[in-house]
Amino acid sequence: MDLINNIISYASIAVMAFGAAIAFSGVLAIGEGKSQQNAAKQEEGMTKIVGGAIIIVAGLVLIPQIGEFITSSAK
Repeated sequence: MDLINNIISYASIAVMAFGAAIAFSGVLAIGEGKSQQNAAKQEEGMTKIVGGAIIIVAGLVLIPQIGEFITSSAK
């Protein structure tokens, strides 16, 4: 059980890191869009930020719940 909990913990951290990387690329896209005065690039940046935030929340909430489901059904 301890091994499964460690795997789930690392998977959660990896998913949250992936979401943070996408959100950070969105911040960079917004900055680029503002410097070039490109509304489409700014919109793309906001989309990436929101998508990254959703992935972070999934890593924070959904992955541990899946882990609890797996460990409870293994008993």
